[in-house]
Amino acid sequence: MKRKNKKQWIVWFGVWLFLATVLCACGEQEKKAAAPQPPAKPQAVQTAPAAAALPQALQKPEVLYSYKPSGKPDPFKPFVDAKIAAVTKAKAAKAESIFPLQKAGVENFNVVGIMGDEIRRVAIVEDAGKKFYPLFVGTRMGIHNGKVTDILADRVIVEELDGKKTRRVVLKLRNNQ
Repeated sequence: MKRKNKKQWIVWFGVWLFLATVLCACGEQEKKAAAPQPPAKPQAVQTAPAAAALPQALQKPEVLYSYKPSGKPDPFKPFVDAKIAAVTKAKAAKAESIFPLQKAGVENFNVVGIMGDEIRRVAIVEDAGKKFYPLFVGTRMGIHNGKVTDILADRVIVEELDGKKTRRVVLKLRNNQ
């Protein structure tokens, strides 16, 4: 019962607030319409001698603006020099990779296992530090940014870019020793 009364009070308060706002807004419009407006003063027609009476700051200057570029930088010259940008880009391309599979040559990895079927295979390789890494088709490895193109039942085929030529490296599954 108390909850119902509380809801009714909230609804009634909202209704009264709305009505009070509407009535106040209507009352202001009536006051604005009822207020008399003062008569407009006739404007005197100004002649040329009145322009001379204007202060110096308001008169238009007779001297036109001219731009003098001496000692100023050229606004159309690029901020970055093309030669410096090319050198920086070449250094970034030669930077050492952060991925462990791309820190050593492809020949330094040994294939220790291949699992899966013809549709999806995974190869496990071991580096010189006896750490194991999974290889999927499309995985990047080697210093020359090689890419695993195929994983067969007994070997992994990696293609590396050697200059402009593509070099194919075959890593065979090692036998248990």
